[in-house]
Amino acid sequence: MGIAALVLGILGLVVSIIPFIGMYALPLAVIAVILGALGRKKIPSGLATAGLILGLLGTAIGGWWVYANHKVANALQEEIDHPSTPDGK
Repeated sequence: MGIAALVLGILGLVVSIIPFIGMYALPLAVIAVILGALGRKKIPSGLATAGLILGLLGTAIGGWWVYANHKVANALQEEIDHPSTPDGK
């Protein structure tokens, strides 16, 4: 389980730092966290720990992308609903 957690953690982290598609790394990173936690519980090893940490980082960065995309979508919708005038009023 440790090797699988490490591989998914690396993939999740690498994909999560790519702009505009980073949020799609969440499933990989979450599975890495789960496998890393299970691997540490079963047989504590460095691979499981590394997979867990990388999965947590990938989850945090992917979650930030979800938050950022949500904020941008809301700001665009607000601008569409209530357009501002050129002079800012």
